[in-house]
Amino acid sequence: MSAKKLALCGVFICFAAALSALETMLPPICPIPAVRVGLGNTVTMFILYLGGKWRVRDALCIAVLRCGVAGLITGSVMSMAFGAVGGTLALFSMAAAKRLLPKEKSEAFLPFVGVAGAVLHIVGQLLTAAFFYGSLSVFAYAPILLSSAIIGGVFTGLCTMLLLKKLSAKVLDTVRNI
Repeated sequence: MSAKKLALCGVFICFAAALSALETMLPPICPIPAVRVGLGNTVTMFILYLGGKWRVRDALCIAVLRCGVAGLITGSVMSMAFGAVGGTLALFSMAAAKRLLPKEKSEAFLPFVGVAGAVLHIVGQLLTAAFFYGSLSVFAYAPILLSSAIIGGVFTGLCTMLLLKKLSAKVLDTVRNI
């Protein structure tokens, strides 16, 4: 990995961690605990759709490390584990969805890719909670979390689509080839 790409990975990790941490510090969007939009996933989707020299392994590195950094920022060590498992499953589901969906105008499918990532992120978090708490009762919370994941996934997919459209072609080409 070149020094430029490593530095840019660091920027992406910090940006995604800052979005994740900010989201935990904002007032809740609904009265149900743990329901969040998942703004950090926007960076992961951006890397997946960036192309060029950026691969799934780069997005995985950024997704996992952002969870660690966000956990350090917020002081929640437990959220590191929840985020890392959820983020890893989300990334692989988004990569699979991107590969399975039509290649033409693939950015138009970003909301669907976002939903796939958000749903699998919740599945990963529920599995992690079941492991840590030693109880399957956490899955009673699944319908609420999965419903919110659909809304959050569409939102983060639209944010990523907007980001890819609004950045100039010159900037995108420069970043793709680092």
